[in-house]
Amino acid sequence: MSKPSAFVSVLGLPIVLLLAMLVLLGGCSQNRTVIIDATPVDRVAEQAAVNRSVPAKATPTLNVPAGKSAPAAAPTASSANPFGLLLGADGIDDQYRVELAKALGVIYFRPWYVNVETWNGACYDLACDLGPNAGLKLILTARNNVNEAPPFATTPPKDGAAYRRNLSEILTRYKPEVLVVENEEDSAQYWAGTSEQYGALLKTACQVAHDQKIACANGGLSNKTLALLVWADYIEHQQMTEACNFVQRTASVLAPDLCRFTAIEHLSDEDKAALNIGRKLLEIYKSSGQDYLNFHWYVPDKSAFSEAVNYLRRVSNLPVMSNELGQLDLSTDAVQKLLSAAVELKLTYAIWFSLDRDPAVALQNADGSLRPNGQAFRDFMQLHYNTVAELPSLPTLVPTLTSLPNFASKPAPVAASGELTFSQVLRDVTYCTNDGVDLKMDVYFPWKPAGPSPVIMFVHGGGWVAGTKTGTPGMSYFLELARRGYTTFSIDYRLAPTYTFPAQIIDVKCAVRSIRAHAQDYNIDPKRIGAWGASAGGHLVALLGTADQSAGWDVGQYLDQSSRVNVVVDMYGVHDFTTEYVVGNLRGLDRMVFGASSPTDPKLAQASPVSYISPDDPPFLLLHGDMDETIPVTQSQIFQDRLVAGGVSSIFIVVHNAGHGFGAVGGPIDPPYATISKTILGFFDQYLR
Repeated sequence: MSKPSAFVSVLGLPIVLLLAMLVLLGGCSQNRTVIIDATPVDRVAEQAAVNRSVPAKATPTLNVPAGKSAPAAAPTASSANPFGLLLGADGIDDQYRVELAKALGVIYFRPWYVNVETWNGACYDLACDLGPNAGLKLILTARNNVNEAPPFATTPPKDGAAYRRNLSEILTRYKPEVLVVENEEDSAQYWAGTSEQYGALLKTACQVAHDQKIACANGGLSNKTLALLVWADYIEHQQMTEACNFVQRTASVLAPDLCRFTAIEHLSDEDKAALNIGRKLLEIYKSSGQDYLNFHWYVPDKSAFSEAVNYLRRVSNLPVMSNELGQLDLSTDAVQKLLSAAVELKLTYAIWFSLDRDPAVALQNADGSLRPNGQAFRDFMQLHYNTVAELPSLPTLVPTLTSLPNFASKPAPVAASGELTFSQVLRDVTYCTNDGVDLKMDVYFPWKPAGPSPVIMFVHGGGWVAGTKTGTPGMSYFLELARRGYTTFSIDYRLAPTYTFPAQIIDVKCAVRSIRAHAQDYNIDPKRIGAWGASAGGHLVALLGTADQSAGWDVGQYLDQSSRVNVVVDMYGVHDFTTEYVVGNLRGLDRMVFGASSPTDPKLAQASPVSYISPDDPPFLLLHGDMDETIPVTQSQIFQDRLVAGGVSSIFIVVHNAGHGFGAVGGPIDPPYATISKTILGFFDQYLR
């Protein structure tokens, strides 16, 4: 997991997601004990690349299958404090994040991440500077590109020289203890390239780091993939009892069925694919030049933790670290188990993930005060390292000039364990045919369908002349929507200048009618449809929410169905074309998109959502950045004022320090991505679930 950007991720954004439920299984009741033995074992290979001299570390023992040698030890002193934090909450500022980390007794701090491709001389997370200023050492994650909106999967660099140059400048600026290259490279949620492309990127990044005598590590094998690797290792060595025991201990990430399986061939296609990617990456790590093998872990079982760590040491012969340890509930016992296991296993670095990012839970509340599990963490650090500082005074809540609604969180309709995914995805479904053009959409079904589901239809941006159903910020939310029980439709529509307005809204309205007409086929509730769009897509969903049949855009197929929707989320859209609708009043779109001959052409008023407001319009949520240099924030303010005056329920959130797409301008955006994400999803939940 990484920083939430617009979702939770900060969804970023952020952003990505595992939903876990700890279950106590029956059967397979064999002995589950794995002895942790702190006998030192020297590591064979030295870390000449980083020019460091570090004492040998102890390695726990494991029942090693015949024909395999014991792992090498990771280079760290047994008495060293290995702990750090990734810490954040909606209600605390960056200075308090760092002060609280100090009070909790850690040595290291993990900022959200730094974007290499868009590097402009400063990390957007102020903790990149505040942490070292407070004496904390950085464990710094570098991602090639994360885009301006909620976190997408990173794509490989297009310009290798620029990547090396920017990364070198980043390392010179921040001098991290360890450079972590990307995040969960085994997950399509975070890495969009191939494993081989990741290996090339990792090797390049490590070379750049070693030039500055900085250690490097991979982004972090996900908990699910690592658990599958350990299970498969037991199965291949005919250790069925051990395999079943391991499944029971890792029930929050592995399905109970694996306890019955006796061969890898029994796995689902999804699990086989994850296993294959994990094995391929393990081979890549061996020749990448990395100094540490990094993994993520959330299972509160010391034996399972030990088995996973020892497996990685044995198969890679690399020292092991984790830049993401965490818990799935508020248990103080889980904190004690994982921290003590990290100490006994002598992990070189162990960074605790302290964010409320479903399914993970933080050590602190939103206001910065410690929860019981946070106090347990602090007590452990005091007992073992005597490094805690005085707790800082609770901060004044981060100011948000626009009052944010507090939507109550609603649980997913069906709880389930295992990796979060869609139950089914249909791609390139023809929803309508207009002017001989087959219009396509992708359909993302709920994780665990539970009866007719509510619907979210996402409409992409791109200035009405570009964009696709798969290249949209909203895609980073689709998994979370699936977890919450929604079916999501992401649609394409005809683009200008080939097709001028109103072709775009005609298509969008046809999509709604088509979805309703096929409600039984998709197992959706036609009375619960929400529309969500950004930029040009924001304009189109605003029209969808305001313009009824009298506008003349309900033409074509499925005319026995309504194109009205039940709720609208409109991000940085255009709402009144008769005013300045792009910064600098550049009117080139007037003619190219709308066929208007002048700024006073009636076609512009016809295309404006403000022209169609009536009291029966659905509830709106508007979001717009106050530093938007593409579409001025006044566009959403005008719309908000007109909606309220027209008797329509509407909430308007100004995102401060945010440009178009909510990219940070001049400072961290306020409210942060995680709050934006929570608000949008809560808004949909309130009206559709």
